[in-house]
Amino acid sequence: DECTDWSVDYKKYQVLIGQPVRLKCALFYGYIKANYSQAQNAGLSLMWYKSTGHGDFEEPIAFDGIRMSKEEDSIWFRPAVVQDSGHYACVIR
Repeated sequence: DECTDWSVDYKKYQVLIGQPVRLKCALFYGYIKANYSQAQNAGLSLMWYKSTGHGDFEEPIAFDGIRMSKEEDSIWFRPAVVQDSGHYACVIR
């Protein structure tokens, strides 16, 4: 049998509408042995997914690079809007 280790972490953000906010991928928190630069150098890419809580995570997020952008191990919302509410997951591929 093959065994796979999974690391799951949840962080809840309360954000004021109209304010900038940064979501950092839990895979790169200090206590997890992962480093964004090392992952990138290994040819891995970080994908972000969003769910509104009514089902599975769907297609990867398409960032516009203006209001909502992916920067290294984080998502930036500049500014946050009501439609940004939901569950976000980051995956290394």
